[in-house]
Amino acid sequence: MNAKSLLQLIIFLLILGLWYKIAWPLMSKEALAAGAVGGLLMHWALTNKGNRNIINIRPFSAGWRVLIYDMLLLSFLFALLKQSNFALLEAFKNNVQNLILTLSLVGAIGLDYGVEG
Repeated sequence: MNAKSLLQLIIFLLILGLWYKIAWPLMSKEALAAGAVGGLLMHWALTNKGNRNIINIRPFSAGWRVLIYDMLLLSFLFALLKQSNFALLEAFKNNVQNLILTLSLVGAIGLDYGVEG
C-alpha cells in the first residue's frame, strides 16, 4: 500500500467516524434505505458512467470508498430533509455540523475520484 492510499484510507476512517457522530442519531430506516439504493444508483450513473462492472469493486479501493461516500451522503441528506421538513438550507444554517459533514463527504468523493489510489 503506497502512502497516497494509506492517507486516503485514514481520511475515510475519519469521515466515517464523523458521519457516525453527527448523522447516526438522525438516521431512520427510510433514510438508510434511500441512501443505499440512491447511492448505488448515483455511483453507477455518475462515477462508473454506466459501466456494468459496479459489482467488481475491490474492498477499500478508491471506487469502493466513493460508493460508500455516495451512500453516506444521500442517506444523510435524506435524513436532513425529513427532519427539517424539506428546508435543507435551514438545516445547514441551524447546525454547522451538518454543513461540515456534507462538505467533507463531497470533498472526499472528489478526492478519491480525482486522485484514485
